[in-house]
Amino acid sequence: MSFITLRVLCEGPTESNFVTQVLRPYLQARNVFAKPEPLRPGHYGVVSYDRLRRAIQADIGRSRSHEFVTTMIDLYKIGNYPGAEKIPGEAVIERVRRIEDGMAANLPNPRFIPYVQIHEFEALVLVDLERISEQFPDGDAEGAAERLRLSIGSLTPEEVDDGEQTAPSKRLIREVPAYAGLKSIAGPAIALKIGLPKLRNACPHFDEWVGKLEQLPECK
Repeated sequence: MSFITLRVLCEGPTESNFVTQVLRPYLQARNVFAKPEPLRPGHYGVVSYDRLRRAIQADIGRSRSHEFVTTMIDLYKIGNYPGAEKIPGEAVIERVRRIEDGMAANLPNPRFIPYVQIHEFEALVLVDLERISEQFPDGDAEGAAERLRLSIGSLTPEEVDDGEQTAPSKRLIREVPAYAGLKSIAGPAIALKIGLPKLRNACPHFDEWVGKLEQLPECK
């Protein structure tokens, strides 16, 4: 089977650590060698489409057949991306796919796989609330799982919205203030405890992306 090298363009250290700790070992066993590339190293916040486009164009035009590029960009406050406008009544998955299709059309290359995380990385942390307290054994997260469960209700992790006070990270920080200063470490560590199979089962769009990545050797 052919091997694949995969650049994962992501927002910052949280996503970069997630790729290194969770995604890379899984893909490596399938001959896909992923390397995270944070577009805002050491920082958090929105990555502009211009910055992302430049990073993709830097290599994709001269990449070889085994070299692929993907993204891990939050939908939350995504900014001026192709197709990012909100349409009343539109399901979030439809909006995300419109953005990803717009990115693919704007940067046409079969070795570019656009991915937008619904609504942000912390949706993955919400997959198993009990794991949060395990990451904060000193009591910083005492009772957080129960409070988050009440806050989220019947919503699936990818359905938790993108409001200023109700986005996944906002809910987490409200219940576990210590998470704010430790997110780049705690977030990936919690996701690792949860495990990729459970993350994929709870987050269909995330699962779809991982499925595309693991099949890359067969598409080469």
